[in-house]
Amino acid sequence: MNENYDILFERYKSEIDADNPPKLLLHACCAPCSTYCLTRVLDKFDVTLYYYNDNITDCAEWQKRLHELEKLVAIVNEKRFETKPLRQLKLIVSPFDAEKFFAAVVGQEKEREGGARCETCFNLRLADTAKYAADNGFGLFGTTLSVSPYKNSRLLNEIGASLQTDTVKWLPADFKKRGGYLDSVRLSQKYGLYRQHYCGCEFSLKQMQSDNKY
Repeated sequence: MNENYDILFERYKSEIDADNPPKLLLHACCAPCSTYCLTRVLDKFDVTLYYYNDNITDCAEWQKRLHELEKLVAIVNEKRFETKPLRQLKLIVSPFDAEKFFAAVVGQEKEREGGARCETCFNLRLADTAKYAADNGFGLFGTTLSVSPYKNSRLLNEIGASLQTDTVKWLPADFKKRGGYLDSVRLSQKYGLYRQHYCGCEFSLKQMQSDNKY
């Protein structure tokens, strides 16, 4: 039976002690995807966004997306966001190193988006997020990736669950539920955030240009 990760997420939220909010390290792929996800977590968790995205293989594009994420964090902390944060929103940035991604996907360069290369990419980013969470006192880790209609939420949650430990747990979620993707588009427009049209790696860019699917 397929898990309903949205229900699991809401169940977890309902059991949180308001006086002791869990520290959540939320992997953030970009600002637009983060918008809606933040509306679901800011009121119950002590949130830190983690920008680790070596799959964004063009340094200028990586920097542009980081700038937009920094802009969003400022909007939240200045109380201009639709959802007020329980704690100040924080941002951790892992240095740009596209060679890690290229090394991980050797032999998968010709895979279509959504295939084996993407699974490798998910593993790479979520494993790093889990490690940072474990090394820095976080009780939970999760990702904004599931808000995208192009990302397999079941796969993301299975990978995340496989990486949890006794001290650092995976936060199950399917943020595309409840109209999450459409709301992320609305929020991006509302706050004037740059919205990219491909996942990030040079392979997805080439496919986008070939398929003209975005």
